[in-house]
Amino acid sequence: MEQDKAVRNPKQTRGIKTKEKILEAALQLFCKKGYYKTTTNEIARVANVSIGSLYSYYKDKDTIFLEILDGYNETFIKAYDELKRNMDIEKMDPKAWLQRFIINMIEVHETSKELNKEINILCYTMTEVATVMEKQHEEVRQLTLDYFYLYKDDIKVKDIEAAAIVSFNLISSVVDQIVFGKNDIDKERILQAGVDAVYKFLME
Repeated sequence: MEQDKAVRNPKQTRGIKTKEKILEAALQLFCKKGYYKTTTNEIARVANVSIGSLYSYYKDKDTIFLEILDGYNETFIKAYDELKRNMDIEKMDPKAWLQRFIINMIEVHETSKELNKEINILCYTMTEVATVMEKQHEEVRQLTLDYFYLYKDDIKVKDIEAAAIVSFNLISSVVDQIVFGKNDIDKERILQAGVDAVYKFLME
């Protein structure tokens, strides 16, 4: 039974490692069984900690998942910070930047493929998850828009803000197909077709 009581924020190495074990076990189970089919008792057992110990660090399963989501989001943000830093470097080659952009999105999703499926499901039932993901999507849309403004004199579409939304949605579809879809052709061909499609929409 999940409880609601004060939780500890460990400072000592032992406590920090216990929390890490709980998070690792929870991630493993969420990816394997799904969020709703996983219980805190199972998490404690896989983590090799007592259920009382688990509840001393997390008040319920939701808070465990949200902490895992924070870690996922941090990985995502780091990947896009790198893209931001490389904007000026690759300004002379917009096609190369688009390709790097899509590859980065693929890599982030690939490293957390099963978790990503659970996140998409929980967006419909957990407000906190939906809020985190919407913020993440908005950051990527803004990154797309910022880069488009670097090329505003070259982009053929008059409404750059609308073009950024359309391009982002197309890129997201390409990423989803490569990561989650059943592909009868090589993924590299899908990637290149996506890059070409976005580039032609914007520049030709």
